[in-house]
Amino acid sequence: MYKLQFRSIGISIYLMLVILFVFSACSTEKNTFINRAYHSTTAKYNGYFNAKELIRIGLIEYREKAREDFTEILPVELYPNEEDVTSIYPIVDTAIVKCQKVITKHSMPTSSQPMLKKDEHAKWIDYNWLMIGQANYIRRDYEKALKTFEYVGKFYTDKPSKYWGELWKMKTEIVTNDLTNATRTMQKIEQLKLSVENDKDKKDTKKSKSSKKGKNSKKTGKTPDFPKNFDFEFAKTKAMLAFKKNDNKEALEQLKFALSKAKKKGDKARLNFIIAQLLQQQDNPEAREYYTAAIKKNAPFEMMFNAKINRAIVSDLAGDQMIKELISLSKEERYFEFRDQIYYSMAQVELKRPDRKQAKYYLSRSAFYSINNPRQKGISYEKLGDMALEDKHYVEAQRYYDSSAQVVPETYVNYEIIKKKAEKLSELVKNIEIVEFEDSVQHIAGLGEKEREVFLKNVIKKLQKDEQERKEREAAKAEQLRKLQQTYEKQNSKTGSKFYFSNTKTMQEGLEDFKRSWGQRENTDYWRLTNKPNRVDINIPIADTASISDSANIVVSQSQKNIPVAELSPSDLMGDIPLTDSALVASNERLLAALFNAGRIYKDQLSEDQLAATQFQRVIDKNIENKHNVVSAFQLYKIYEGTGKEQPYREYILNNYPNSDYANYLRDPDYFIKKKERDELALQDYLRSVTRYEQGLYYPVIIKADKVIEEELDNRFREQYMLLKAMAMGRINSDKTTLLPVLNQLIEEFPESESAARAKELIDYITNGIPMFEDNASANDNLFSLDSKEYYVIIFLKENQTVNTSANNISMFNKEYFSRIDLSTSPQIYDKFNYILVKTFNSSGEAESYIKDLQRTPKHVKDYQSNEIFFISKENIKIMLQQQKLDEYRIFFQSNFM
Repeated sequence: MYKLQFRSIGISIYLMLVILFVFSACSTEKNTFINRAYHSTTAKYNGYFNAKELIRIGLIEYREKAREDFTEILPVELYPNEEDVTSIYPIVDTAIVKCQKVITKHSMPTSSQPMLKKDEHAKWIDYNWLMIGQANYIRRDYEKALKTFEYVGKFYTDKPSKYWGELWKMKTEIVTNDLTNATRTMQKIEQLKLSVENDKDKKDTKKSKSSKKGKNSKKTGKTPDFPKNFDFEFAKTKAMLAFKKNDNKEALEQLKFALSKAKKKGDKARLNFIIAQLLQQQDNPEAREYYTAAIKKNAPFEMMFNAKINRAIVSDLAGDQMIKELISLSKEERYFEFRDQIYYSMAQVELKRPDRKQAKYYLSRSAFYSINNPRQKGISYEKLGDMALEDKHYVEAQRYYDSSAQVVPETYVNYEIIKKKAEKLSELVKNIEIVEFEDSVQHIAGLGEKEREVFLKNVIKKLQKDEQERKEREAAKAEQLRKLQQTYEKQNSKTGSKFYFSNTKTMQEGLEDFKRSWGQRENTDYWRLTNKPNRVDINIPIADTASISDSANIVVSQSQKNIPVAELSPSDLMGDIPLTDSALVASNERLLAALFNAGRIYKDQLSEDQLAATQFQRVIDKNIENKHNVVSAFQLYKIYEGTGKEQPYREYILNNYPNSDYANYLRDPDYFIKKKERDELALQDYLRSVTRYEQGLYYPVIIKADKVIEEELDNRFREQYMLLKAMAMGRINSDKTTLLPVLNQLIEEFPESESAARAKELIDYITNGIPMFEDNASANDNLFSLDSKEYYVIIFLKENQTVNTSANNISMFNKEYFSRIDLSTSPQIYDKFNYILVKTFNSSGEAESYIKDLQRTPKHVKDYQSNEIFFISKENIKIMLQQQKLDEYRIFFQSNFM
């Protein structure tokens, strides 16, 4: 009985002591062992550890789903880009909030302004700051990240975290292209490392009395040691800086050093692959060893695949051996989806031999197999276009570039170049086709009636034969694609709609389950079956899809006739034959213009002087009076100038066009320089007349315009003076019909000019009695202001979108992706429109970033991404709503923010 009572009293005392311990430990102002232990432990696990795990798992999930571009040098570290970062907002924001709470509750001593603190007694608070900075870095909020890292580096000078602060500061400066400060930060870290190494070499004979106050005390002046894995991270960061400076030599050196310090297989695989890519750029066969190392380190599936195909083409093996390795890869079913890349690599090998014919064949196969990879299809077409361009097959090159531009993603580094090549060559192709067509129809027109009918019948037979062959090719290609798709589906049937080996996470989970059930097994197909089935046939014969078939002398445009080829008759084609004098004149006009334009493109854009000369010579040889004759002769003169062949063209110009600018140039080589000077003076005179018109001096404007129109027939601003005269007359004459003679003269002399188009508009106004020359200046030009400290985002709803549901969805989006910003969401009504108002943003840039994130993040707001969305300042929304000026604000917004 007494024992039980004594035991009960003991337990009570113990509990009271525990309670007292807990309560005493809660204080952040008393620097005692118990307090430090409690707050340090909580700071480590409640904040730093949990936040670190959140971010680690989030990055793993992102990196497993990310599709990297293996045709470019891989980034040293893979973090979300601007398009993908919104998907990771909830994770990093949660991590930031956890760390912020820990710093607020467990920092010793507590301070409402951390920047003013002098000491920190709780451990791991510094690492919570680091996690906040890293989370903002991943979030691409680089300004906040930089401030946090600078704070850690300056405040925690006695702790290893200061080194991490400087390192991440350097990373932030690199990604923001502040390379000067990044270099300074790197030098600072190197000096710190040197200082620590020197301190280790010194043998201190005396111990400072202040050392008893703790090794982390700032008063000891002791420099902390660098963390064990710091050299690895520092070398990677220096490689990142070298890449930004386009110093691949330094990057290679730093990556090799980082590789020597790497511990994890994933890091080793990535570093080996990047090193191999750099060596491959240098045509260094040593790249093969690094690709092999990346494969052995269990690189992710796509990295491993690209390592294998790159390894085959960078080695010093014979071409046949490289092709053999690549063919072996193409026969492996797990790489079935990537045969387009394999065939492209085989083409690269053939180009090195060089065997251009075989290379084109492999590029054609690559394009054919690129069913789910438009990027690779576009690259294959681009290469075929480059080869055709090198061979001066410009029509063929244009079609390849055009095909490439249609399928390759806009993010592809050469997208704009491909598009420009296709556009530049398209004009050439258009003119070449016109020349071929007009030559053909003129040839037919020159035949006798019976001969013409026989010829047209043969043309129809040719067209029908070509059409039949085209249909057969298309049918064969469709069948090949169907078989290919069936094979894909068969391969994917066990794993769902997505190819199994394209999903790194699924593959890894399956591999671990397999090992648990069956142990380590040799990598062979159908390993469990005694009677193995036949392999899937992956060697489907295909046609050379890259071949371009042009029917010669096609004399009909099916788009114009809209008649099936099978139903064509000679009479259907007769409409295109220039049998009358007027039709022949029009045909020659088209032919000569196309020849001249083709020659100009050959000379000016492609630097093909001989091909250009052929076109220009044909213009002259036609011996038909035409505006292109003198220019073609001058172009031939310039092409042959200094060779002794230019004299005939000089005489041709002087004899046939003695008053032309080109004849004047031949007499005086400075003619165009002097003409330019005269044109400059004419421009000044014209601008002076415009100024007078704006000042209301209409009579002097009319006098000057009359002088130019009547006396200066070669004035380059003659047409503008005509229009200016009409405008001035309209200001002083109430009878607007007095303008008609001037406007009609303008249209007659310059029918295709912009001034003529304006003159036609004015005639239409006069004819229809519409008032002219009214002051249309808007009274609302200064209605809205640009400066503000508060901005709102307005999301207009469509008819099928309810206000409450929409507000709820957008609110959920804000809570998940913008939880750190105190945003409010409210439904509103403007006139007949419903909209959602999101506020408040501190700047127009912040509001604009919010709109971009909303428009590319489907979760919660997918239905609103095509809605009209804009931001507006606090002051401007009052004006817009009170004065009902929505349309005016739209114009203001487009003018100032779009």
